[in-house]
Amino acid sequence: MATGMEKTQQPQQMLTYAQLFSTSESRPAQIAKAAGRLGYMLGKVLERGILQGWVQNLETYSPCLLQLAFERVEREVAAFPAVSHIVQILDRADFDAQFALVLKGIRRHGWEWKDREAWRGGEKYDFSGPERVVIPGEVHPMESAPAISPRMLRALELFGQEGDFHTGLKRLYRDSPVYWTGDTERNTGDHSRLAGQIERELWAAWLRAQ
Repeated sequence: MATGMEKTQQPQQMLTYAQLFSTSESRPAQIAKAAGRLGYMLGKVLERGILQGWVQNLETYSPCLLQLAFERVEREVAAFPAVSHIVQILDRADFDAQFALVLKGIRRHGWEWKDREAWRGGEKYDFSGPERVVIPGEVHPMESAPAISPRMLRALELFGQEGDFHTGLKRLYRDSPVYWTGDTERNTGDHSRLAGQIERELWAAWLRAQ
């Protein structure tokens, strides 16, 4: 593991965060080098203990999320941040991805989160020849419900307030404006207000589910 920022390192020689997190090195080594680059860019020499703390706090996150978080901090923060700043960005990005997966998944798998059985579409007819030809409908294979992360499952349990993630999914399906139709009665401004309220409550449950 690197013990600090390489003082002789020139900017044109540094790997990008995308390159750092796509190497064959271990995740701790990738994080240590990413933190070293961030320190270089923000004028901070990192000691071994600081690097170890960063690795310990960040090694459970995916390379994709880590790359995005380091890129954002380097662009937006003027002074070297606490590791908690990176963690907050990672948590929010992880939450947003899981929230989007759940909202999309409910449309296809229901709040019961069931696999979709294989099915065949309706028949079509070809009238171009002397006789009508029946064209069988397309066969759609079985579709498994996507996996929800353990943390989001726990957050949904807290959100539903009954210790069952299905209750949280059912509440989302019942209350989220995402599932409103043209027949849904609403007042002006309700969509944004309720969508924001639901997201804030689920985010609070996500934080509690650490």
